[in-house]
Amino acid sequence: MPRLVNRGNAASSSASTPALPQYQPPACPLNDIARRSLGGLSNNRGTVIYESQLKQSVRLLGLGVSDLHERLRAQQERLEAQRERRQEKGTDKTAEEERLEAHLEELEHEVDGLTQESEEAVRDVIDKQAELEDEAVALGDLYTAAATTHNTNAAAAQRRALNVEDQDEADDQKEDPVPSTVDAFRERRAQKLADYTSLNPHQRYALNNDYAGFKKLWHDAAAGGDGPPLPDASRWFRSNGQPVMDRPGAEQRRNTVGGEDEDDDDIAVAREVLSLNCPLTLRPMEEPYSNNKCKHTFEKSAILDYLSRQGQVQCPQTGCSQTFSRAKFAADFYLDQAILRRIQRAQEAQRNDEMEEDEDDDDEESMVMRGGRRVRGRATKQEADDE
Repeated sequence: MPRLVNRGNAASSSASTPALPQYQPPACPLNDIARRSLGGLSNNRGTVIYESQLKQSVRLLGLGVSDLHERLRAQQERLEAQRERRQEKGTDKTAEEERLEAHLEELEHEVDGLTQESEEAVRDVIDKQAELEDEAVALGDLYTAAATTHNTNAAAAQRRALNVEDQDEADDQKEDPVPSTVDAFRERRAQKLADYTSLNPHQRYALNNDYAGFKKLWHDAAAGGDGPPLPDASRWFRSNGQPVMDRPGAEQRRNTVGGEDEDDDDIAVAREVLSLNCPLTLRPMEEPYSNNKCKHTFEKSAILDYLSRQGQVQCPQTGCSQTFSRAKFAADFYLDQAILRRIQRAQEAQRNDEMEEDEDDDDEESMVMRGGRRVRGRATKQEADDE
């Protein structure tokens, strides 16, 4: 049987029901545990390992590219030596020289491709580092805002408890709904990303210490000790944002056409950096730290001791007017892997020379005079006394 509806009662019931308030999404203010957790995240405690791995990635990419170009340069020097010997003799090109030329053409193409891929990977790692830093700042802002809101609401509630007698009036003065912490974090991250992407490549990478270290490693290996100096950071990217990663030979030919004053400045800086002795201690460096302003290099402990003075101090390199402070050491200075590799190569060469000298001394000491002839062997006590 169909159910009958009393339309008159339904209408009167609808008329007596008050209008519902506008819907508001539920808001859950952060409790003490949540605020402490947010503070822990803002201190960046959970990303230390990730950050160190990113920095290590940049270092390994730089060392890999450096090894590639050192091997390429060794092959190029070998080919050049063969050509010089052939020209001195006035003979035709040998099969070995032709084979080496073909091999070098293929190797140069492969090394250039790997260099481009490595440089792009370095920029990607730097983007990840910037993302971590921006997230830490956003979390810090959220923690500060949450603590401020909590303190403000607590103070307002205490004032109402002391000054308002009517409980109904106190209920009408409740706090405004707390905005979503997750939404606020997403908004801050989006804003940080927009600010970062608005920077040009020079601002993002050329002023970054990790990228500068990679660039110096690549150039030092590709150019060699007698090659052209590394151009100023303002010329590391083209107007279209593409990086300049041509091997130094082509770079030198372009620089010869124009910009003589800038080249002279680069050469002056390069000659200063070539010294492996710290300008402060005058001793060979073990931890060479360069700065990203004037590019001068110092022993880490020596420059830290120099910067221990209060406030800004002038660069200790004679004639340099740049200023630094210990508080900004991590931002202004970086471990110069290119200089470190030069130091290691110089130390290895010195050890090899000392070993050769020791071998020569041993050979001399093992030759003695016996029966009017110089023979190999150890001198007896009598022979030593006779000498």
